Amino acid sequence: MAYKDYNVMSGQGISDVEMLEAHDGPANFAGTPKVNTYMVNKTFKDNLASGMDKREANIRRVEAQKVVKAIKDQRGY
Repeated sequence: MAYKDYNVMSGQGISDVEMLEAHDGPANFAGTPKVNTYMVNKTFKDNLASGMDKREANIRRVEAQKVVKAIKDQRGY
């Protein structure tokens, strides 16, 4: 099976490897749908760490999850 980038930004030319390196993610998530789960959860934690209200951070996390689902549906995986 050929390598495939799964991150939602791959359509703009950003590879999973680049995404994970830029955000200190685990390299073994590259080429798997886990890259999106990692990024959604990391952003949630970063938002909380920056002082964002937990309710607002959770709203943004849910919205990000919806975007990931929509893109996965669009791409057919």
